[in-house]
Amino acid sequence: MRDIQTLLNHTVDAANLGNGDWLLRNPLSRETLPLRCSQAYRQITVYCPDDTFLQQEGALDLLRTAIECRFCHEAIVSLHAACAESDGYAVCFTGDSGVGKSTRAQAWVQGLGAQFISGDRPAIRLEQQGCTACGVPWDGKEQIFRNVERPLSAILEVRRAPFTCLRKLTEEQAYQVLIRQSFIPMWDADTAALAMVNVGRLSRSVPVYRLFCGPEEKDARETYRLLFEAPEEIREELPDMQIKEGFILRTIGSEHMVMPTGENIAKFGGAVVLSETAAFIFEQLKQPIAKEDLVKLMVAEFDVDEDTAGKDLDELVGQFGEMGVMEG
Repeated sequence: MRDIQTLLNHTVDAANLGNGDWLLRNPLSRETLPLRCSQAYRQITVYCPDDTFLQQEGALDLLRTAIECRFCHEAIVSLHAACAESDGYAVCFTGDSGVGKSTRAQAWVQGLGAQFISGDRPAIRLEQQGCTACGVPWDGKEQIFRNVERPLSAILEVRRAPFTCLRKLTEEQAYQVLIRQSFIPMWDADTAALAMVNVGRLSRSVPVYRLFCGPEEKDARETYRLLFEAPEEIREELPDMQIKEGFILRTIGSEHMVMPTGENIAKFGGAVVLSETAAFIFEQLKQPIAKEDLVKLMVAEFDVDEDTAGKDLDELVGQFGEMGVMEG
């Protein structure tokens, strides 16, 4: 399980007050008044002498955190994603920050006549059959607040690429994607456990695909076609490859170097210089990816045939394995 400790924990200081109560404080603004949350976050109390709480910097983030904690007890997942609706169904675009989730959703709006449900952090309610995407009264940079609910048809993990294709993920692969992008209150073990159970249910209830595409309207139309008109063209599940955590790529001038971080510094002897091709592959392997998809990215990046790209990839992955930087 990767990076789970970092999810949202930097946005709140939490103190256990006993009897299941928590005091939440914004560490970035000590002037923001704290919130007291009762057991299971059923009641949220702010000690504010007037009605100015929401005018304080960071107050909405703090209130959102408390509400998202309650979501965990209501079988609701707060997902780091852009969410759009088309033809009465919702689609979520998720992935690491900066990958282009909102850009892909905006391309659906412009190219398909879709509408945003939420630019960031929609609430995904788990149902007996399927899931429902719900708008929320907070958002990211898009500042979209739509009080609507739509059946969730798919979750797309966004990857940048000069082509468009979808790869179906297994339940385990889907879980690993979603756990990275879901709100997990790690300061509260009981609520965090519920959140992880909810993510597991979500990974089994809604199909999760890895989406390789560009940011244009034509890419949105092709993605829609694959999802709703030609699902037989969606690629089947394949095992992933990935670089271990604790290694970074640094480029200085024309040189690309793999360097260890943290505990790996003592285990790994210095830096390793990589070629441009090897550096590209290393960057792609920082996230889970199937060999077939990585070969396709190499063909697009370096204008080589698939057979040559596959052989080069096998050789480099073998070298990375001998270096001890590959998972498994």
